[in-house]
Amino acid sequence: MDDGDEERLPGEPVMTAVTLESDLGEILQFQMPDNWLRIQGLKEGEEWPEDIEEENVEALKAKEQAEWMENYYHALQELEGEDE
Repeated sequence: MDDGDEERLPGEPVMTAVTLESDLGEILQFQMPDNWLRIQGLKEGEEWPEDIEEENVEALKAKEQAEWMENYYHALQELEGEDE
């Protein structure tokens, strides 16, 4: 995993580069919210568990989107001098 927190907008989640390799040697790379990986208990070098539930992914996405919007709104208020 490789943290990629540079150039984030206020409230945007810290993203981590994930590389998966299948038993056949096929490689898949993508970005995931670091918080989601921590919630799942995944660490660098570990196998991707087959029992990760889609419901957890959707719930986390919804929560992160709501947090992002709230943080973005507060950042805009700070820029406008409203949140002093």
